[in-house]
Amino acid sequence: MEILKKSLLELDIDFSKDLEDKLDFFCAQILESSKKFNLTGYKSLEDIESFLIIRSYRYVKAINNYKKDKNYIKKNLDFLDLGTGAGIPSLPIKFLYPNLNLKLVDSSNKKCDFIEEIINKMELGKISVECTRAESLGISEDREKYDIVLTRALAKLPTLAELSIGLIKVNGIVVTAKGKFPDTELNQSKFITNIMGVKKHEIILIEEPTYIENDNFVIWKKNFKTPKKYPRRNGMPKKEPIIKKK
Repeated sequence: MEILKKSLLELDIDFSKDLEDKLDFFCAQILESSKKFNLTGYKSLEDIESFLIIRSYRYVKAINNYKKDKNYIKKNLDFLDLGTGAGIPSLPIKFLYPNLNLKLVDSSNKKCDFIEEIINKMELGKISVECTRAESLGISEDREKYDIVLTRALAKLPTLAELSIGLIKVNGIVVTAKGKFPDTELNQSKFITNIMGVKKHEIILIEEPTYIENDNFVIWKKNFKTPKKYPRRNGMPKKEPIIKKK
């Protein structure tokens, strides 16, 4: 935990005893469950801390840097973690900010069951889980409901834009982490992001802590409502992403 503590301090996050206890329990649960089914690809506590927990807290710094407000996430905001997997990145953020209104979504029943178990064992409030596809969520009552949608390794940017932008309110943001600068994907996604309600993207580079690779965070701010015909039916955004032909 010493490396984790040092890393969070580099990210301007206070590593309290309460946060340490929650992360210790959460990491142990991820490790145990990953031995039983394909929850994550990480099989050691060190890798879970480095590649899941620390990278989760990079989202906090990216959002605060984008908003130029260190207290922005403390506000009464509605968060959605789309394609959450093991509860990454949103559960570590929830441990830090327990008053967040948070919903976690994944299409895997086993992963949703894992998250439900974590929520119950840790007695977390103001939180819900739904096992569904992003396309189905986008045409439900969740449409244009959220201030912030978080995604991680869910899809390439043209597909991700169609799956996620319809879920944020006007002036809300989608935040997704990419490792290397995603130049090709960004160019391919410009056409569909404009259709979905976003005029431009912004990139926030987070380098701390320096012992793991940098993350480039793609941020889409919604400027106008998404046309009702998007997202398309299940599977179409991935099978036939909307990319403007030259």
